[in-house]
Amino acid sequence: MQQIQNKPLTPLEKLISDKERIRKQCVIQEQKLNDDFSYIQENAGSLLISGFTTLLFPNTKSKKTESTETATASQPVTPIGFSDYLSIAQGLLPVAWDVIRPFLLTWGIRKAQSWFTNLLFKKKK
Repeated sequence: MQQIQNKPLTPLEKLISDKERIRKQCVIQEQKLNDDFSYIQENAGSLLISGFTTLLFPNTKSKKTESTETATASQPVTPIGFSDYLSIAQGLLPVAWDVIRPFLLTWGIRKAQSWFTNLLFKKKK
């Protein structure tokens, strides 16, 4: 909000101007985040597979990666060490537990049912 005259802005006008500028920046940033989340949702499967492939085979490069690296001056790639694999695994443990827990519960319940059934209805010789 600049005035036609070259008068300095009053503190209130400056605050109003800053508020409007920040609001516009928030709208722009929100749109960028929405675009990023949409991209992730649409490409989740391929992103997950390529991420695991990169983790498991860090020295192999796809054609897209090679062309991108030659087109842009990128930083040198440092190899992934054992501690990096451990930190990644530690981050994935809650997800793995959420996936494995139903299978373990089902297996445990079936074992308990078969043990209890065998205990009650055991055939006597």
